[in-house]
Amino acid sequence: MQRDTDNIPYYLVLRAGCLPYVLDVDRLILRREASLLLRAFAKSRATPTCISDDLWNDFSGAESISPLERTSVQAYALINGAESAHHLKLLASL
Repeated sequence: MQRDTDNIPYYLVLRAGCLPYVLDVDRLILRREASLLLRAFAKSRATPTCISDDLWNDFSGAESISPLERTSVQAYALINGAESAHHLKLLASL
C-alpha cells in the first residue's frame, strides 16, 4: 500500500519572531502555521533536530536564516519511521 506523503508534516521548525514552519520529508514548506496540538506533540514526543547541517542548507538559505541564527532555531523531527498509516493520517490532520 503506497502512502501519500504530500501532506504529512515531517518537521516543525520554530524560529523566534516568525511563524512556525511545517515541512515535508524534503524540507519543503507545507504551511506557515502550526496548531497548538502540533506544537505540543513536537515538544513532548518528537525528536529535537539540528538545522545546522548540509541537509538544511536549501531551507535555511531560502528563508534567510543566518548560520548564527540556525544554532538557536528549535526544530523537531515528527516522524521516526515506526508510524502506522493511521498515525500518519492523524499527524497530517494536526
